[in-house]
Amino acid sequence: MSIKTDEILEQIKSITTLEATELVRQIEDYFQLSVDPITVVKPIDLVDDDKTDNPELKTIFDVVLEEFPPNSLIYLVKEIRRLNKNGLREIRDSLYNLPQIIKSNVNIQEAEEIKQKFEELGATVYLK
Repeated sequence: MSIKTDEILEQIKSITTLEATELVRQIEDYFQLSVDPITVVKPIDLVDDDKTDNPELKTIFDVVLEEFPPNSLIYLVKEIRRLNKNGLREIRDSLYNLPQIIKSNVNIQEAEEIKQKFEELGATVYLK
């Protein structure tokens, strides 16, 4: 550092915090600067070349039942039967061997609706 900047630094060390804050404001105003943090965002590449490996968004899902409360068994059986038209024995067997796919190959909107319905019944459901 130069002698001049060393002298300025020594003077700044001797002032109070309130005076330092005022000095910063005056420097900002005089030089039209801002000490606010700057957020740097990486620019989006607009070039579409085949070298990039962009994963495609998933549009087809499986709805998987992970667990459920015992008191909602009858309601779950009815709901699964409505969705799949399976027999009661198949449904019962699948409910005792969790996790199980309760509906496969559905779009995101239908999958979310099914998930919401089962969660209202107290079940734990996820989309795969």
